[in-house]
Amino acid sequence: MPNIRKLRTISQEEDVARAAKGIVFVLDDDAGIRSAYHRWFTLEGYLCLPYESAEAFLLRAEQAVEALAGPRCLLCDVALPGMSGLALQTEIADRQHIMPIIFMSGISSEVEVVQAYKTGGHAFLLKPVDIDELLDTVAAALTLSGSRQQEQTEVAALKSLVVQLTDRERAVIRLVLEGLTNPQIGERLHIALRTVKVHRQHAMEKLGVSNLVELTRLAERGDI
Repeated sequence: MPNIRKLRTISQEEDVARAAKGIVFVLDDDAGIRSAYHRWFTLEGYLCLPYESAEAFLLRAEQAVEALAGPRCLLCDVALPGMSGLALQTEIADRQHIMPIIFMSGISSEVEVVQAYKTGGHAFLLKPVDIDELLDTVAAALTLSGSRQQEQTEVAALKSLVVQLTDRERAVIRLVLEGLTNPQIGERLHIALRTVKVHRQHAMEKLGVSNLVELTRLAERGDI
């Protein structure tokens, strides 16, 4: 009898590796299309997760990838039984930033296309979808997702540095960013020049910056 625990571990490791390259959620009520797309994306090395309805996606998708990291995108048919693809887009609007949505449709009105793009859709493909165009579009969406995830990670790291500042250190740094000199900061906050210098030095050390240029760049992303 095969070692079930070992088989599961191998399967999980493969999922982790595929997810790192890209997670492609496929949402289409046609079982044949889901099967074909699953085969194509699996051959490309992605982790492909197919769903037959928007409701099924909402119920199971997050749980399926909660332990997996990697760029992701959603390939979604517009016309679905129950909740439509466009209605789903509204439902998960807050996730589109890191999970671009690629819509597919056999027959779509200009209104649907405009709505999809206005509400953050990444692309709109007409069926029958050309496989090369589909793969290129998915690759571009995953690249975008990856860069946005990296940006989120960096911003979160910067914010974790900023929260270490005391209220006085934050006040001093904000005035530094406004262009005030140390004596001017002392006058504004009614503290001694030496105290200004101490707070400024401690803040710079906590933020991991050594000059005003680095501080300015960090402030643009770290919300000081």
